[in-house]
Amino acid sequence: MQNFLFKYIQGVLLVLGMLLLIIGVAFTWGFFIAVMLAGLLMIVLAFLINYERSEG
Repeated sequence: MQNFLFKYIQGVLLVLGMLLLIIGVAFTWGFFIAVMLAGLLMIVLAFLINYERSEG
């Protein structure tokens, strides 16, 4: 488990940050806006992963 976290620390922090952001938006503005934000963040995350794979 420690090796996994050390190897993928940026991805783990990105996912945890997105979850905290979505939870905060859900409590502040409402559930449906949080779901739309989650979809948008997943699309951005997919583009970032695709960009990193094409560069590496």
